[in-house]
Amino acid sequence: MNFVTLPFLLFLTVAALCYYVMPKVTRPFWLLACSYAFYLYDPENARFVALLAGMTAATYLLGLLIQLCGVKAVRVAAVALAAAGCTGVLGCGLYLHAHEPATALANLMVPLGSSYFTFAALGYLIDVYRGKIAAERNPLYYALFVSFFPCIVTGPIERAGNLLPQFKRKVTFDYDRVTGGMFRILWGCFKKLVVADTAGAVVGAVFGNPEQHSGPVLVLGCLLFTYQLYCDFSAASDIAIGAGAVFGIEVMENFARPLAAPTYTELWRRWHISLSSWFRDYLYFPLGGSRKGRLRAHVNQLIVFAVSGLWHGLTPGYLIWGFLNGVFLVIGKETAALRAKLAERNILYRLAPLRSVIQGAIVYLLFTATLVFFRAASLADAGTIWAGMLTGWTGLFSASFTESLAAAGWKDAVPFLAVGGALFIDLLEFWRKPVNRLIRKIPFFVRWPLYYALIIMIGFYGQFGSSGFIYQQY
Repeated sequence: MNFVTLPFLLFLTVAALCYYVMPKVTRPFWLLACSYAFYLYDPENARFVALLAGMTAATYLLGLLIQLCGVKAVRVAAVALAAAGCTGVLGCGLYLHAHEPATALANLMVPLGSSYFTFAALGYLIDVYRGKIAAERNPLYYALFVSFFPCIVTGPIERAGNLLPQFKRKVTFDYDRVTGGMFRILWGCFKKLVVADTAGAVVGAVFGNPEQHSGPVLVLGCLLFTYQLYCDFSAASDIAIGAGAVFGIEVMENFARPLAAPTYTELWRRWHISLSSWFRDYLYFPLGGSRKGRLRAHVNQLIVFAVSGLWHGLTPGYLIWGFLNGVFLVIGKETAALRAKLAERNILYRLAPLRSVIQGAIVYLLFTATLVFFRAASLADAGTIWAGMLTGWTGLFSASFTESLAAAGWKDAVPFLAVGGALFIDLLEFWRKPVNRLIRKIPFFVRWPLYYALIIMIGFYGQFGSSGFIYQQY
């Protein structure tokens, strides 16, 4: 079920109404039924329910084994078995999906949201092994944690220590919380349908036929893809967080204005926070983190980013994307002291806002450079884009340039306005509070016209009929 469709809004409304009128003791189990109904809505996902239920049962039993068994070797073996099973199934599925996407086996191995509930379950088992949380005894509560429908499609990748206690507490209806959640959903729909999908139409035309476009168009397409990806993915997180708030469940934030980050390290603290923190806690730290010297820390970071790239898909493009991000992060850390000294002598940096803009622009351009490999259909296409960026600049203001923009789908100012609006919101949030909190605090006679304005803009400029969120495929 796509988040930005009328069926989802109807589903959420019915689910919430029933949730608040039924006895409190039954509400978690109602959410569990809703989560499986959400998954079953799409006939393509119906056959995957057995996989979801099977993984839930297996990891639930392994959690109890790890908790109750006093033999360390058995506990270690249980965690290793879970890690091998989860990553093995996921890895095989990603490989088949990347290299043989049309086969029935590939479709069977890569259900919607498989990587999200796999990582959530594996993180739960590791936390039980480490003694950070106790194994959940009630299988229904655990099943709800693994399948909670706001998070199952695009994340955030939740932690059992956050969600499980919330499922067990008594929730009363709170008007401000519920309406705040609904606004977060509306804001996510705006970012997805108006900003991300409008930009995506141009990005698709540019990356679909890179050899047909001049350098300026290719550069614009690449710069636009960064905002498309950010707005698309953060919109999914906004809707997930908003849906959770409707039921009184606090889902973790997944983005914190990453494209305004002044350093590459800060970018990755703010981008896809649930996945970045997952790799930090369950891969980087076990590898030794920074405890074994600076060189070892950098090697560990490169390993983590390479694995992060492969998490998106077992293709060279994703691997290069992940590795380049790791390289930029390491270079940033190694040059931090030198750059700080140079910044002291840079007269442009004496104005704090200007310094933030310059540093953020540099980080943004570096990140965009890596995303060429993320978005391009193949390494050959990526090479075509990089080579093509050097051509066509002499005719920047000619009629041929205007024609090339039109061929890329840039027939009006809507993409500029959409990205400009997102940039304005990003800058506003950088200096103030998140936009949803700002708007919720202004007087109702100003706030409600803004609500209607967002709805009208979605109706007029929304790109309906899209294939879903970008991160649904991971």
